Amino acid sequence: MSGEPMKAGQPGTRSSAEHGNALTLQRRELFKMGVAGLGMAATGIGFAGETSRDGGLRNYDPIRTELVMNLVVTCSTPETMGPNNNSKDGVREDFWPIVGGYFEGPSIKGDVMPGGADYPLVRPDGVVVIDAFYRLRTHDGTNILIHNKGLAYPGDGSGWGTYRLVPVFTAPQGPYDWLNKSVFLSTLVETPAPMAVAKGPDENDRLIQVHRVF
Repeated sequence: MSGEPMKAGQPGTRSSAEHGNALTLQRRELFKMGVAGLGMAATGIGFAGETSRDGGLRNYDPIRTELVMNLVVTCSTPETMGPNNNSKDGVREDFWPIVGGYFEGPSIKGDVMPGGADYPLVRPDGVVVIDAFYRLRTHDGTNILIHNKGLAYPGDGSGWGTYRLVPVFTAPQGPYDWLNKSVFLSTLVETPAPMAVAKGPDENDRLIQVHRVF
C-alpha cells in the first residue's frame, strides 16, 4: 500500500451522499432495536422469555427473618385518657403505663425501664393501632429507646388476638447500634408462665418477640 489517502470516486470509496445514507440506515436500525427493547420491558417480557403477568407473582428477593430478642413488658392497670375518649385520630379510651420487665437475646439483655406506656387507638375505620414508646437499659448500662407501633387483629374471643408490630430502635454508637441499621417485625402474645414477672393483680405482662428482617 502506498499510504496515500483514497479519493472520492476511486473503487472502494463512498461519496458523501452514500456515506450519509448509510449512517441514516444505521440510526434507523438502532432506533427500531431500542423501541423493541422498550416494548419488551413494558410487557414484562425478558430476554429469557419469562413473563410476570401470565405466571402470577414471583418472589425475586425472598425475605428472611431471625428472632433476635424477647421482651417481657410489664404494665400496670390501664388509665383513662379523660372524660372524652374521642380524639382527632380516633378513640383513645385508655393507656397502659409500663412499669418494668426485661429483655434478652443472643447478643443483648437487660431491663425494661419504668416510665413508658402503650397508647392504643381505635381509628375511625375500626382498626386498632398499638403505639408504645419506652426505654430499655442493657446489662452494661446502655440506654436504648424503642417505639413499637403496629396493628391488632381481633381473635375469636378466647385469646389475645393477633398483633403485627414494627419496632424502631434508637441506640448509641457501639455494640448495639446494629439495632439502628435493620428493619424489625414483632409479635405480641400472652407471656408464658415461666417467663412472667408481674406482681399482683395490678400488673400484667406481655411477651414481644422481635424478628430482624434480612
